[in-house]
Amino acid sequence: MEVSDLILADYAAANDRGKFTLVGAGITEITTAKLPWIHPLMFLLVRLKVTRQDVGRNRFDVRMIGEKGAVFKAEGDLEVPSQHEGEQHLPMPMQLVNLKFDEIGDYSIEVRINGELKQSHNLKIKLLEVGTKKQ
Repeated sequence: MEVSDLILADYAAANDRGKFTLVGAGITEITTAKLPWIHPLMFLLVRLKVTRQDVGRNRFDVRMIGEKGAVFKAEGDLEVPSQHEGEQHLPMPMQLVNLKFDEIGDYSIEVRINGELKQSHNLKIKLLEVGTKKQ
């Protein structure tokens, strides 16, 4: 099992036939005026490439990690049925609500399958630079 896509977006959805929709896709940076910052809503789309070799139970783990630890964590089992044939791409949109960022800097989104790191994505949190123009 491999990760074919790992995308942060304003919105993501998928149907049961593998088709997915993204809006505002490609988030790599968030700028905030203050810390801590609570981001009200974003989506993470993880699309998995599944083959016959993946039949059975597979452990799935997604984390967003900053310097001070995890901001988000989701884990579970993904069962690939024995009648699975060929290659299939499974989109898995995840709704991320009220993520709290205490620090500026780099965050890493990591996807692990059966304990093995398969893909990561970076997210940078920046502080808005307020100008001090005087007239």
